[in-house]
This record gives sequence, structure tokens and C-alpha cells, in this order.
Amino acid sequence: MVTIHFLRHAKTNQLSLSGRDFDRELLPRGYEQLSSFRDFAPLNQLSIEHIYCSSAKRTRQTLNEITELFPHATISFHDELYLASYSELLSFITSKNTTQTLLLIGHNEGLSELASYLSDTNIHLKTCGYVQLSFPFEHSGYFSAGTGKIVETFRVV
Repeated sequence: MVTIHFLRHAKTNQLSLSGRDFDRELLPRGYEQLSSFRDFAPLNQLSIEHIYCSSAKRTRQTLNEITELFPHATISFHDELYLASYSELLSFITSKNTTQTLLLIGHNEGLSELASYLSDTNIHLKTCGYVQLSFPFEHSGYFSAGTGKIVETFRVV
């Protein structure tokens, strides 16, 4: 069985000082959301082996606030995860052929669409939204439409 966790970045400024979307930073509300997520994660015994994170500033800041929750996870940053579509995200994950428990930190609409596609459920991740899916496969290379089962969700209200 393989498990993947999806986490959308926390609440951000609408604009950045540079004018680039890539450089948008978290708002104080985003840090509050992540504080709630830090309370949620241990209660649900989330265990992550590898974290794939978009290289955008807001996803890096999101990860920075939760890194201590997953002290043994390896972390990698990927430019191709920035504003990736669900099909790009699916290709990324399936190409890894991994048996590890993954956390993917990224952006909408790609994250929500991929979680929806994999679980055959309408999922819309708000900022700092989280969903965990499990699959009856030996590695991520087999992920496909409707094969994931929702295990856990989190949403700050």
C-alpha cells in the first residue's frame, strides 16, 4: 500500500514586492493556518518519508513552518511543481515509482484536481488544505483515476 499526502500552501499576499507570483509570501493568517495544521498532524500520526515541494516562496515558507513534524523525511524542491496542472503532477509522481509515503506541497488548481482525479471525489483544497490518499499498489507508478481512497482531510475554517 502506498500513501500520498497533499498540502496546499498557506494563505498568501496577493502581490509580491518583485511583482512576480513566484515570490508571493505568506500572510499572518497563513502562519495561523499552519499553527492549526501543526496541532492536527501529531494527533493523526502523520508519517512522511519524502517531501516534494514547489520551489515557490510561499510553498517553501509553508514547508519551513511544518518541517519539525517530519524530522526523518527527505526534502526536495522542484521548479516543475510550481503551478503545475494535475496531469503534470500525476506524471511527476508516477515517474518516481516510489514505495515511500509522500507529501506534495504545491498549488491549486493542480493539487485539488489531482486529488479529485485520483479519489474520484470532488476535492477543493483551500489554503493550507490537506488530504491523505492511500492506494492498493506497491509503488506510485500505478496511480490512476479513482484508485485512491481518502484517509484523512484537514481544513482551517
